[in-house]
Amino acid sequence: MPTRERFLLRQGYGGTSRVGVSEAVSTQAKSKLARSGSSTAQQPSESGSRSSANRLDCRRFLTKRYLELAAVKASIVVVSQTWSEIQKVNEGVREGLKRGKLIETDETLVSSLQRIDLTDAQKRDGRYYSEKTVVVLNRDAGGLRRGDQCRMIQIGEDSLIVEMPGKIRRIPFKHLDRVSVCEPKDVALAAGDRLQLKANGKTADGKLIANGEIVTVSKVEADGRIRLQDGRVLEKNYRQFVRGYAVTSYAAQGKTADHVIFADSAIKAATNQKQWYVTISRGRKGVEIFTTDKRELRENVIRSGDRELALELTAKMSAKQLTGIQARKQIRKRGIRA
Repeated sequence: MPTRERFLLRQGYGGTSRVGVSEAVSTQAKSKLARSGSSTAQQPSESGSRSSANRLDCRRFLTKRYLELAAVKASIVVVSQTWSEIQKVNEGVREGLKRGKLIETDETLVSSLQRIDLTDAQKRDGRYYSEKTVVVLNRDAGGLRRGDQCRMIQIGEDSLIVEMPGKIRRIPFKHLDRVSVCEPKDVALAAGDRLQLKANGKTADGKLIANGEIVTVSKVEADGRIRLQDGRVLEKNYRQFVRGYAVTSYAAQGKTADHVIFADSAIKAATNQKQWYVTISRGRKGVEIFTTDKRELRENVIRSGDRELALELTAKMSAKQLTGIQARKQIRKRGIRA
């Protein structure tokens, strides 16, 4: 029977045993990290089914710890490296909160808009749109106002042609940074639910809404408006949000909580020292790390981040590719467009 200790890499950064942020990424701290997991590290040779079972057990223990902290009204943030893991942790934590009656059981189904992470070039490519895709204006553009929602009907030569009730408009390609491409997704909301807002905006009474904010639901009104515990109200046309129990390390920047729980996704390219630094510096009282592979996590944390990723990429490139890159650099230096 799995135990929490099998997945818990380190606990207790709070109080007199607190490890400073600078020390936590030092060679000495890395050595401590290595010793802490050496006896129970998962072996890389384990089968896929066993690995999946381990991840499920790991999330189960993480959820249990979250509920323990929530029961004493501690402020908590869960951090992970990938959206896939974040979504699974979010749903697991919320189900646990429902079972423990730490959020209301009466739910309202709300249609949210889940933003698709596209570049401006991809927004000009019809393959990234479906019949359900919704284009949301984050700033005024093409005769449309911020907050307007429309559907793409055609990709023009120099603009995105969109339709909303009663009108067709063209959004110039140069203004594609002002729109988000989203897919609708039904989300059950109840009083006490936590959301992460995914777009800037304003409430009807002029209060600011900031992208990345973590907010708590107070009530879902009959007309679809969402009343928050801080007194603000999200209008029924503001639907860019996701569950907010777990966030990325990037989204965690600038946020602090009593307790940080790190949910390791066990993906090498998604873990490095910079993310580790951000994660462990968020908790005022404690940081707890849940992972299915302690050895792999130790190795990933020791990586130097962007520099190592660049070195790994360079090592995999052919001599011909490198020669081409070097030639283009020389051309740019001479002020000649390649």
